[in-house]
Amino acid sequence: MIYKIELKEEVTGELGEAIQHEDHGYESECYHFDQGSVLEVASYDTKEDSNWHIFTDLDSGHRFKVLPEHYVTVS
Repeated sequence: MIYKIELKEEVTGELGEAIQHEDHGYESECYHFDQGSVLEVASYDTKEDSNWHIFTDLDSGHRFKVLPEHYVTVS
């Protein structure tokens, strides 16, 4: 399903993809969304771990997880 959510807190984390970096071997890429950001997202089933909700930001394509108490559904 597609939703718009507003983040109550800053959300950061690693994308989980390791990218080759010439000088350092592997470097993880991180994501960051500011408090108050309104994102259009696709949601995923969270049966395995209901403590986290997993979304894909439709603008950036990044998949991220957030605790349910850290966002509100706008539409």
